[in-house]
Amino acid sequence: MAMAKRRILFLTVIPSPYQRQLFDRMAKTQAFDIRVLYYAMGAHDRQWQQPELATFEAVMPGLKLRWLGGSAYCNPWVLRAMSEVDADVVVVSDYSVPTAQLAMRVLGMRGRPWVFWGEVPGFNQRNRIGAFMRRRLQAPLETATAIAAIGTKAAKAYEALFPGKAVFNIPYFCDLAPYREARRRRPAARKGTVDILFSGQLIARKGCEVLLRAFMKIASIHPQARLIMLGGGPERSALEGMVPDALRDRVMLLGHREPHEIPEIFAAADVFCLPSRHDGWGVVVNEAIGAGLPVVVSDAVGAGHDLVHHGANGFLVRAGDHEELAAALDRIVGDAKLRERLAAGSEVTAREWDLDEGVSRWVMAIENILSVGCAA
Repeated sequence: MAMAKRRILFLTVIPSPYQRQLFDRMAKTQAFDIRVLYYAMGAHDRQWQQPELATFEAVMPGLKLRWLGGSAYCNPWVLRAMSEVDADVVVVSDYSVPTAQLAMRVLGMRGRPWVFWGEVPGFNQRNRIGAFMRRRLQAPLETATAIAAIGTKAAKAYEALFPGKAVFNIPYFCDLAPYREARRRRPAARKGTVDILFSGQLIARKGCEVLLRAFMKIASIHPQARLIMLGGGPERSALEGMVPDALRDRVMLLGHREPHEIPEIFAAADVFCLPSRHDGWGVVVNEAIGAGLPVVVSDAVGAGHDLVHHGANGFLVRAGDHEELAAALDRIVGDAKLRERLAAGSEVTAREWDLDEGVSRWVMAIENILSVGCAA
């Protein structure tokens, strides 16, 4: 007898491309009947084109409380939505959002099965008032049936914060097929350069200037090396000002690109680097291994603890340490055989990180959550 579909309601921030890919795959399986409600259509720091939503997706009416921060979305309609959608489990993202706070507290009071799905908490150092506020924002998680932690690093943090709570490791997944296909189309002939690719927002948290300093340190040793920075943001002018005249033709800031353009850019690169001071996950690392690239990331990147196997498909370096980053890039840029070996390691790792694996993790978690043992 076929297992009945589990009815899942996701409450999440915005329709980001990678989350939508997973939701679409979940909707097409026999395991789930899903509904996805977003707090907003877009965010001030995201430049994605507004998508055409699927029948199972909708943006809730509401407003943004600007004085509370960039993601302070308030959607009182969420209460009606949770009543109207007959869900077996409700999944809530981002505990700092007012809508999420409202939803979590009501779900807890009503005793409904619900899951918090979140990245590693606690990046910003808080004063006493800030630490108190963070604890208050995290308080509703005590009533969650379980926590779906986005990566191993987050899972360890939530296990420490909520001892005895069921914690499942369910990171972000994305469709890697376009990256594999773009890599296969890459010309076999050597292009004469070794291109180091960064992809992300040009903001201080991403450590862009750390990468630029590391590149400048190895540039004279490796005249074939180029640095390509994909993405836009407020740090662009400052980064351009850091580039010496002698390297103007070897440091390229590409600006924003739409998702369908990105696989070809990754496939044309030789090394991927994400030196963030903090990244709860970092889907660009998924994309990099999908393109079969050696990967160098800081130890503050959540995805690095799951996707980067030190010495096998890349290297983990200390966040903010441009000397250590330069040493890792020096090794990879200067050794074609090492690049080839690390690239092969990423291709192997990527086989376990496609959308079907993401669906499987949600199936396992939901079945456990709805079992007598976990629900009790």
